[in-house]
Amino acid sequence: MRIAIVYHSGSGNTKALAEVIASFLPEAKLFKLGEFNSATLPAYDGLLIGSYTWGDGDLPAKMIPFYEELETADISHLTTAVFGTGETNYHHFCGAVNLLRDMLYVHSSLAVTLKVEQMYQTTDLPRIEKFTTIFKQALQSKIKNTCMTKELIS
Repeated sequence: MRIAIVYHSGSGNTKALAEVIASFLPEAKLFKLGEFNSATLPAYDGLLIGSYTWGDGDLPAKMIPFYEELETADISHLTTAVFGTGETNYHHFCGAVNLLRDMLYVHSSLAVTLKVEQMYQTTDLPRIEKFTTIFKQALQSKIKNTCMTKELIS
C-alpha cells in the first residue's frame, strides 16, 4: 500500500498538520507540493492533499496547477483525502478544502476531509486520528475489493 501526503503551506500551519497526519500514517511519504512528481501518481494507492485557503475561500496560486493536473488525470484508482487549515472568521472557512473535496469526489474515491482552525492544537488530535483511521479503512477496503475483483476475473 503506497500513500503520498502532498501539502502546500504558507505560514507553517498546514505543514505542521501534514506532519502530524504523517505520524498517524507511518507507511505514507510526505511531500511538499513542489517536491511531488505527479507522473508517479499511478504508483500510489492513496493520496492525501493539504492546503491552506487564500483570499475569500480560494486555492493558493501554487496549488492551482496541481489541482488542474488532478482534475484531468486518471486518478480513479486512488483513495483520497483532503485536509487544510484556515480561519473561521473568514466567510469561506477552509474554502480550498471544499474545492479540492468537490473535485476529488468526482475523479477519485474520496474518503474523508478535515478542516482545522489555524495551527492544530492537542484538542484536535482525536479528530486527526479519526481522519487517518477513516482514510486507512477506506483504502484497505478498496484494495481488498480490487483484489477480490481480480480473483473473480482470473
